[in-house]
Amino acid sequence: MEIYGVDVLSMTFRGVHALMAAAWLLFDFIVFWLHFKIKDSGAPLDERLERARVMHGIDTVVAYIFLLMLPSGIVLCWVTGTPIFTTGWLSWKHLLYGLIVVDALYLLPISGTALKNLKAMKAGATNVEELNTEIRAKMNQAMPAVWLVWALVFAASLISVLNLKVPKGQEFIFRKTETVSSTNH
Repeated sequence: MEIYGVDVLSMTFRGVHALMAAAWLLFDFIVFWLHFKIKDSGAPLDERLERARVMHGIDTVVAYIFLLMLPSGIVLCWVTGTPIFTTGWLSWKHLLYGLIVVDALYLLPISGTALKNLKAMKAGATNVEELNTEIRAKMNQAMPAVWLVWALVFAASLISVLNLKVPKGQEFIFRKTETVSSTNH
């Protein structure tokens, strides 16, 4: 479906896919920012608990975005007529996504530790120092994996940007600039 030379369906799916990647990174950065106060045992418990709840909620949204990236990419390939496993750059993106999946599986058991421990403290747990130590240890353990996810998402995005192609007969990526006339001889 084209409007003024713009393939609306293709551009919509390209935009949705790109916005999902941007939201993923933005929400991940918010979680990263929140973790500093959560692991600070000197901060008020209620503040730490509230931030942990927010962090857990955002992590849930990130998980849904992460899971929807693959099907949205497959739909994007179908809409743009790009065979899924026949281009080198797309195969690299699949490899990076697979590495992110492995990294996410590593992070999964870590993600709920702070919220669980802070709730236990609020309920009157007697081993507060042990719970705080576990929160700090798990969050510090997660940091290299978080940095790896960011690097892999950035690399996948860079691969996409560097492989945007101008369709044959077009000067610009997003709109047609030449008219094709059909003549019968």
